[in-house]
Amino acid sequence: MVIQQIPTSRPPAQDRAAAILELRSNLRGLSHGLRREACEKDVVSTSVSALDAILPDRGLLRGTLSEWIAARPGGGAASLVMRVARQAQREGPLVIVDRLRQFYAPALAATGTRLNNVILVRPESRVHELWALEQSLKCPGIGAVLSQIDFLKPQEFRRLQLAAESGTAIGLLLRPATAQSLSGWADIRLLISPRAAPRGTFFRRVAVRCVYAKGGVIDRTIELDICDETGAVCLAAGLSDSATEQ
Repeated sequence: MVIQQIPTSRPPAQDRAAAILELRSNLRGLSHGLRREACEKDVVSTSVSALDAILPDRGLLRGTLSEWIAARPGGGAASLVMRVARQAQREGPLVIVDRLRQFYAPALAATGTRLNNVILVRPESRVHELWALEQSLKCPGIGAVLSQIDFLKPQEFRRLQLAAESGTAIGLLLRPATAQSLSGWADIRLLISPRAAPRGTFFRRVAVRCVYAKGGVIDRTIELDICDETGAVCLAAGLSDSATEQ
């Protein structure tokens, strides 16, 4: 039997600092490796390459919750989030929890959403709204869960995040500008702000800022042009010619 003496003195501060840096590097490498493995299986593109590019996973991961904060009503947040919901329908139905009566069939159809693959839930109270959201996020086989919700208590937000984590859906929360100053449990937080479009054009221009991404420090902004007539979204003219999406 070999008996080793346990050191009674602490290593020098310089050695401790080097060990901590090495440990942090190893943990980052492990985190990135796990994230890449998850991305290969569960990532859903937003269908706009320029928007995917500012997200750490080049899209949204299933089992996550994202906030789409509209700096101003009618500023384009709903148009963008509906494109993502449409993409997620490829893997399962879209559940829309609509207590505020903001969604209607013609607008959904105009975005390319398959109405025969939509479950519309209209709760009559806030309690029922939160229950419907939580149960939908937990349900296996759901493609996306979408809701416009103004206020969430921290514990309510956490319950929704945990529900999303245990399910297969992409959770999409449309939030008002007031949510920007509140803390939350979303895995991704995006701020959508209107911008002035060039004169003579027939589209809306919006700035999309990724203000938070779980697992990584990120703060990136892009500008997109949205054509309400055709539903096309592309990188704002003059920024790049290679990111156009149909």
